[in-house]
Amino acid sequence: VFGMVSSNMFLLTQALQSVFTDPQLTDETNNKTGPAFTDLDRMEDFWQYMTDVASPGFYTEQWYNNENVSELGYILFENRLLGAVQIRQKKVRNNSCLVANDFKQEIKFCYNSYAPAYEDTDTFGPCENLNASNCTYDAFKYTPSTSWFGLSTTGQVSVYDQGGFTMTFGSSSAAFATEINQLFEGLWIQRGTRAVLVDFTIYNANLNLFCQVQLLFEFPAVGGLITSSTFRAVKLLRYVQTFDYFVLGCEIFFIIFIIYYTIEEILEIRNFKLAYFKSIMNCLDIIIILLSYICIVFNIYRQVQVNLLLDALLQNDQTQYNDFSFLCYWQYQFNIIISITIFLAWIKVFKYISFNKTMTQLSETLAKCARDISGFAIMFFIIFFAYAQLGYLTFGIQVESFRAFQYSVYTLFLIILGIFDFQSLQQAHRVLGPLFFLTYVFFVFFVLLNMFLAIINDTYVEVKAELRNKKNEFEISDFVKQGYTKMRERLTVKRDRIADIRRALALADLNRDKRLEFDEWRTEMKSRGYAEEEIETIFAKYDFNGDRVLDENEQRALSNDLLRQNDAILREMDELNLSKKNNMPVDNVDEDNERSKSAASQRLQAHEVSVEEYNELAKRLDTMETSVGFVLTKIDNVASKLDAYEKPKNKTNKKGRQSDSRNTTDEMNMESFDE
Repeated sequence: VFGMVSSNMFLLTQALQSVFTDPQLTDETNNKTGPAFTDLDRMEDFWQYMTDVASPGFYTEQWYNNENVSELGYILFENRLLGAVQIRQKKVRNNSCLVANDFKQEIKFCYNSYAPAYEDTDTFGPCENLNASNCTYDAFKYTPSTSWFGLSTTGQVSVYDQGGFTMTFGSSSAAFATEINQLFEGLWIQRGTRAVLVDFTIYNANLNLFCQVQLLFEFPAVGGLITSSTFRAVKLLRYVQTFDYFVLGCEIFFIIFIIYYTIEEILEIRNFKLAYFKSIMNCLDIIIILLSYICIVFNIYRQVQVNLLLDALLQNDQTQYNDFSFLCYWQYQFNIIISITIFLAWIKVFKYISFNKTMTQLSETLAKCARDISGFAIMFFIIFFAYAQLGYLTFGIQVESFRAFQYSVYTLFLIILGIFDFQSLQQAHRVLGPLFFLTYVFFVFFVLLNMFLAIINDTYVEVKAELRNKKNEFEISDFVKQGYTKMRERLTVKRDRIADIRRALALADLNRDKRLEFDEWRTEMKSRGYAEEEIETIFAKYDFNGDRVLDENEQRALSNDLLRQNDAILREMDELNLSKKNNMPVDNVDEDNERSKSAASQRLQAHEVSVEEYNELAKRLDTMETSVGFVLTKIDNVASKLDAYEKPKNKTNKKGRQSDSRNTTDEMNMESFDE
């Protein structure tokens, strides 16, 4: 999403506005500052604006020291004009409205507000009474739209479609001045003129940004002039810099995920059927997936169309107008759609934190008070729209904020937020203005708004009380504990496995010749439950000469590796215990610190012993463990034999049992001595 926009878009728009909308005209009568673009209100202001502001804005031909620039066709030295600047007029024909019978004798002309049904397409001015094919002045003959995807332009007065009396300006300020003068002398703007649109597109190569600009001059049926402007800075060439290709990789990754989740949602819908749509989060998933597909399709379409347009632009002459309005408009809409998509994705985060009762307060409160709010909303909007109609009908003639019903609604919402213009109401009507304002503030702000807050507050208190006695479905601390337990168990299993292999290494050499044959190793490991492949892998790793026998050096290498692995596991367990200690009560911290200090001192002492001494001690310890194991085995045999002698009760005397016991003990001692 953020690969599509940047702060440079605002800077580019601001720079172009400083050229075309911010400069003020000069009042020629007194040489004082006149109106800016947004304040133009007369037909004469249009011609002065085109001469004094538009001409130097379109054509940057000299540096600040009056030296000529090397390349023409740039705005502010950095922004390349893509093609020529186009001017287009929309007219309505005479008698497009009905004159009242009382004035028909005096008023012979009637020009309605603009609508496609009233549009005038006849030639005029120098080409009056001529066919369009015979007229050599493009600005005075009607040119229909040739675009399949023409966009309408929405002004403050009307909506204007494509086509009109169109002309493209030359590539220099001198040619522009000459053409503007021809239009002025030919009375190009007349009583039937309802709008003049100036369109052009620039490209900033430094930022890889396009900007489609439209300056709209509306001449309403009441007379005068109303201006508005549109600046759409967009990024149409997506893949230029290194970061752009990184974004391309992310987009491919995104498409794969969308396809995966589409399949997943289809399977869920097939399993749950209509019950699937009862969950708001499921519906949110569907909306996000649909919006994502819209963005994907447009992304591909935009890339193809931009390439085609740029190819045509490079082939055409710079005196022709290149229409980027369709692509720029839909790129702007694409940015809006993808912004909504990421907004919904953020809302979806509530789905993953809803296991905690604190995080469900908002949804629980809204769900519980939905019925009360619905009933209250009916009462609120009855009063609210009544005031909106009253304001529009009473003050709409004089107060701009009440000039239409929808603006009246906006104004009343702003009054609730504390934004209002009391003086304009008072000037509109000395009695009804203050009365309207005071009664609205009392009933809507003091009564209805506080009732609304009271409903939500009471419901929130109830939800808070219910959640206080409700246990979380899943605590974050439980998640941490489970992770700690699983990690501890995993490390313990690894440690036990290494200890088991070390014991197997010590016991496998049955003949004590310090040469461990594979059959001895396999027998011992098989008895401990290891798989054949694992037995073979471990043995082959340390059988350096490949003779299927581990000599003393090879056995030492295996033992050293096992010791290193065991030491690494012990360090991991110490780190795990340290991380757990941070979440333990204060009473246990001192005890853990003492354990950590003792463990650290033991490790320091261990480091003071050389590797050879350590290996020798480990070998002796393994031999002792082996001997103790044999002794314990024989003791178990003795105990089992004693149990066998004691089972037949009262059949043998105590002395016989003691004799047998001594004989058995002697045998055990002899065997142990032999071992």
